[in-house]
Amino acid sequence: MPTVFVKGKEDLTEVEYIGVFQRSKVIDPSPWVGGHNGGVVSYPVVVVKTDEGLKEFSLSDVVFQKED
Repeated sequence: MPTVFVKGKEDLTEVEYIGVFQRSKVIDPSPWVGGHNGGVVSYPVVVVKTDEGLKEFSLSDVVFQKED
């Protein structure tokens, strides 16, 4: 397993890496005339295990350390 850190307010915290997954959300159509048709927005998230359980973070909040 790679060493993974998540960005906190002031420092990095080492966590157990679980994987990268895709999160998706359904966007309802706009009720306004000429509004968007709705659809699905999807994006990658990183899932890690912390002392508080499983948590998801955006890719920009995670730092992977190179393995030697």
